[in-house]
Amino acid sequence: PAVLAAALADVTARHQPLRTAFARHGDTVRPREVVPPAPAFEECADLDRRVAELAGEHTDLTREAPLRVRLLTAPDGRQALLLTAHYLAVDEWSVVPLLRDLGTAYAARAEGREPGWAPLPLTYADYTRRAHRALGDLADPDSRGGRQLAHWRRTLKDVPRTLTLPAGRPRHADGSHHTAAPAFFVLDERLHADVDRLARSTRTSLFMVLHAALAALLTAHGAGTDLPIGTMVPGRTDERLTDLVGCFLNTVVLRTDTAGDPAFSGLLARVRETTLAALDRQDVPYDEVARATGLPPGGPQIMVVHHEQADPAGLEGGLGSLGTAPTGPARAELTLGFHEPRGAGPVHCALLPTTGGRAAATARRLAEELPALLREAAAHPERPLSELITTPSTRSDHA
Repeated sequence: PAVLAAALADVTARHQPLRTAFARHGDTVRPREVVPPAPAFEECADLDRRVAELAGEHTDLTREAPLRVRLLTAPDGRQALLLTAHYLAVDEWSVVPLLRDLGTAYAARAEGREPGWAPLPLTYADYTRRAHRALGDLADPDSRGGRQLAHWRRTLKDVPRTLTLPAGRPRHADGSHHTAAPAFFVLDERLHADVDRLARSTRTSLFMVLHAALAALLTAHGAGTDLPIGTMVPGRTDERLTDLVGCFLNTVVLRTDTAGDPAFSGLLARVRETTLAALDRQDVPYDEVARATGLPPGGPQIMVVHHEQADPAGLEGGLGSLGTAPTGPARAELTLGFHEPRGAGPVHCALLPTTGGRAAATARRLAEELPALLREAAAHPERPLSELITTPSTRSDHA
């Protein structure tokens, strides 16, 4: 316990966001430093159940540090170290530096010494100041932010605010969401290889192929042909930010056009153009884009997210095996997330719906249909979507 407490103090001293809360003053929210979290120690009868309970806890960022650390011990001696963090302090790309630094500090403190890591080249406060200066005044059409916002106004003009999703449920009255169980599916090694070949031949990526396939299925199920689909971008455009813990991510909207019953390769070309244009203009915060275009402030209904998969090798530092999982309320009504392996191997995917039997059924159905569509598209990319999508639930929207 003493070693763990010392290691945690090292890590929170190194990374500002882990000891930062946010005080509201009228319409303004300002960061303020709070007492860094100390590890809590708890004995529990059912380790797995207790982990699940604690992982869903709410964090009040106006009063509390955004990180909680608990060491749980079961009667049989098994232990679990649970770190729960708010995404405003620990985004997905922060997991690797957080776990690596905690492992380094734990190993050092176990030997009675301080961790010998190199100083960080930038702090999170440095990053925020630089980001504000780089964007400039969004009201200035000649500033970087002003030019990017003008692009989003043009690109998202008259974009549908909401989509009719198959068997979906509306957002809750307070705008929040509560997630149902994900529907998992896997692209086996052979299908992954086929999709990779398709991506290389069309100068696209696995993300773009999955994005196009989901858009095609949503159109086939009656969501229309003008689909605002969101994705998360890491926001770490400076390599000096790689080792920082904090929230750098942003949501960008990929307006996807499936009209005219295009060939899958043609749809991929549209998706590629849209994605590259969006990535070149990813710096304006989504909330500013939403205000300028009328999109929902919480994010688009549909998201496609390429999750970074932390490699536990070299991160353990005496802590044992590591794993990470996102929990808590979802911001989108339906999110397609996937982990891409390093090299060959299966691709693990999940469709995360909002709560409700119909929403969960929709996710399960799409999870069954997506691999089938990808097999057909990889084998016959020049065929129109109406010929590739032949599931019983397909409607005649393409006709």
